Amino acid sequence: MDDEGHYTTFRDGAWKVTKGNLVVARGKKRGSLYMIADKDMVAVTKAVNNSTLWHQRLGHMREKGMKLMAAKGKLSSLKHVDVGVCEHCIFGKQKNVSFSMAGKTPKVEKLELVHTDVWGPAPVKFVGNSRYYVTFIDDSTRKLWVYFLKNKSDVFSVFKRWKTEVENQTGLKVKNLILAGSMTVRNLKTYV
Repeated sequence: MDDEGHYTTFRDGAWKVTKGNLVVARGKKRGSLYMIADKDMVAVTKAVNNSTLWHQRLGHMREKGMKLMAAKGKLSSLKHVDVGVCEHCIFGKQKNVSFSMAGKTPKVEKLELVHTDVWGPAPVKFVGNSRYYVTFIDDSTRKLWVYFLKNKSDVFSVFKRWKTEVENQTGLKVKNLILAGSMTVRNLKTYV
C-alpha cells in the first residue's frame, strides 16, 4: 500500500487509510484492536498476481487443483489461474543426494550397536511430570525405545532396566553403546 501512495494514520482511537483526498478505509479502536467501521467501504489494492498469492496461501498447491477450485468458485476473486514458476516448489521437488555409505558397515545382528541420547530439561513438564527423556536406538533394526525421566540422575537405572528387558526379550546381548557425542562404551560389563 505504501508503494502505491497510501497514507495510514492511527490517532485518538481511530485509524484511516487515505490516498490523496480519497479515504480508502477507516475504523475505530475496540479494546486493543482497530476494527473496520464499514466493510463495504474498504478498497483493496490489486495484487501483482492473485494466482501466486492463492498458490502460497494454499501451501503451494498444484495449478491443476487451483483451477478446479477456481471453477467451483472456492477462490474468491480469482478468475484466471496462472501460477507461473514458483522457486519454492522447484526447490521442494529437487532430489536429495544420499550420504555415502563408504566406511559404514550396517550391523547385521540386533543389539550389536545401540545409540543413546538424553534430552532435557524441558521448559514444561510432560508425561508424569517428567522433564527429561532418554532414547535407545538399535542400529540394525532402527527400533526406538523412549523413557521419560523426572531427573537426569535416573538415566543409569533406566538403562539397566532397558538392557535387562531387551536382552530377555531377544535372547541377545547389547554389545556396543554409542552415547551422544560419539563416546562408545564397548565393554558394558564394567558399567552394569
